[in-house]
Amino acid sequence: MGNSKTKDKSKPGKRGGTTSYQNSSSDEYEDAWPKPWRSKAERSKNARKYPLMRRWSQKDTEDYRKGYPGKKDCSGTLNLDFYTNSISSRPNGDKIDVIHKKWFGDYDRLESHHGYIQWLFPIRENGMNYYAQELQVKEAEAIKKNPETCGRVLKSYQMMLNFYGMKLKDDETGELERDRDWRQRFHHLNRSMHNYLRITRILKSLGELGFEHLKAPFVRFMLKEALERKTLENTIDSCYNYWIETIKDDEIREELRDFADNIICSDS
Repeated sequence: MGNSKTKDKSKPGKRGGTTSYQNSSSDEYEDAWPKPWRSKAERSKNARKYPLMRRWSQKDTEDYRKGYPGKKDCSGTLNLDFYTNSISSRPNGDKIDVIHKKWFGDYDRLESHHGYIQWLFPIRENGMNYYAQELQVKEAEAIKKNPETCGRVLKSYQMMLNFYGMKLKDDETGELERDRDWRQRFHHLNRSMHNYLRITRILKSLGELGFEHLKAPFVRFMLKEALERKTLENTIDSCYNYWIETIKDDEIREELRDFADNIICSDS
């Protein structure tokens, strides 16, 4: 698995390259947020400059953490059918077991294909793929109760971690480590900003499908790489303002904020 690694051919300004897809429903104004490593005065100034963006992000992540108050299920089961390996993703996709077998390590395809991520990581929000369906509560519960579908969710996460240059060291603790090709993959992640929107979706989906425990270790790993090791500095905004905010436990979320602030303060 992962033997078909290919080089990325995306270029700045091209679809699948460094263009930041900020018209996504849940992450639209991500780049407009105040930079967390700036001074408090500068952050406050930017927060006043972008009040709409700040409210948008806060409401988005708060609605997610609260389980989307007032939202009701519909009759569809496309996500459950996909995760039971009964149907293929659309457009131009495949059944999930085939994706795990043939797409793992195919970096060109994982970068340029813009229809699979909504199927692998369904959330209870509209996405950019109109063939996909919002995750329904009944689907999430069915996926969580089935060991086979749970195993597929975990494999989807491992596939995307590999794409980003990371590896799941322990699936019980969620601890991550750098993968073999981390330098190339980190370089790509630093300039492929639409992947930051994908990561927001991945984290939300993990929380819906019974893998909340994997999220905080991912965020902590990203904070270390971005702030301590300076390998993923372009991800800081997303990590600080979005990915931390997907953590459902208040104490863990605050701990991650403090962890980031302490690194920032020690560098200033």
